[in-house]
Amino acid sequence: MKANLNHLLLVVFLCSAFVKAQLKTNTCYFINAENGLNLREGPSLSHKIAGKYRYGTQVKVIENVPSVGKTYVIDDGKKVYGSWVRVEPTFNNDYYNKTKLYLFDAYLSKHLTKIPPQSLHNFVELYDSAALDEYSPATGVSSRRGMWETGNQCDVRYEYNPAAKEVLKDIIQFEVVNKEDYINQKMIGNYEIDASWQPKKFKLENEYRPVDWKQYYLPINKGKDSVLIMDNQGEWASETEYYGQIEELDSYLISGFAEDAEVVLVNRTTGKQSILSSGFPSISPKGEYLVAEYYNGFDNTTYFTLREFNEQAISRSYFMSFTSWITAGDFFWIKENEFIIGVLPMDRVLRNSNSSSMSKIIYLKGKIQF
Repeated sequence: MKANLNHLLLVVFLCSAFVKAQLKTNTCYFINAENGLNLREGPSLSHKIAGKYRYGTQVKVIENVPSVGKTYVIDDGKKVYGSWVRVEPTFNNDYYNKTKLYLFDAYLSKHLTKIPPQSLHNFVELYDSAALDEYSPATGVSSRRGMWETGNQCDVRYEYNPAAKEVLKDIIQFEVVNKEDYINQKMIGNYEIDASWQPKKFKLENEYRPVDWKQYYLPINKGKDSVLIMDNQGEWASETEYYGQIEELDSYLISGFAEDAEVVLVNRTTGKQSILSSGFPSISPKGEYLVAEYYNGFDNTTYFTLREFNEQAISRSYFMSFTSWITAGDFFWIKENEFIIGVLPMDRVLRNSNSSSMSKIIYLKGKIQF
């Protein structure tokens, strides 16, 4: 009897190797086949091809199609098992509304490990701060706006938008690179942040909020005076972080209003405070450009500011909110107008940090075009 039980378990185990859990209906998935995936008019390889979706395209699964026997395709000489699902595109819905569409689900995934190169420039909005002129992207440029216009509830981030790259061609361009190829080109300039000295913080009493608030003094005018910096305790309260000082600007760097990720300069001579950027800044080696970025968790976008750096006036300044990636690694300059930045695919941001399949950091080279 024991031998028969072991035999039964073995058969069940072997059969389960061919079983793939059904995907959730009314749920969005990414195409994770790097060469793309054919969209068909029926649930088999014999049905007509209706189109081909690139890696990273997002679709909504509408129905799992029951399979008879084993279902597999041959990929690079190997059998890949899965099932067929009926799907709806998350954009350009009108183009596909005449027929039901199907994909092989073995190549659908909730997350991606690579950023589709054609989607590096996808953004929600572009704002020209210097001209005080908001630029509204045309349909097809903004993945998020396309989602709203079609009424689809999927959070589109990766569909192919060639118009986005075209719009940004005179501002900035990105490409995926190997970080190690650029380490020896790393430039150390005049605007490095020195965090070797740290202020001594002491408790800030607040009877209304059970938080350990802090305050500290920053010496100014060569130590003859000081300015008091306190955590923000108002309705939108937040801690005030000290980042360091930049000798070239004769200023300290501290955080300001947390909601907008403000970074504030405190002049070391006068104590005057002024906003430097939204998001943590990096100034190019000779001081021609400033780049600042931060992740906005409310709308799941990367807020990216790029401007000519001038303490007195802003000549050219752009704000972009990217949808394909979030900064997550080193940042360093390799030329006055080129930098290396570490990022992750945007959909990985929402993953459990304990996941064993988190993506490795991907490095982009950004080239400023103005």
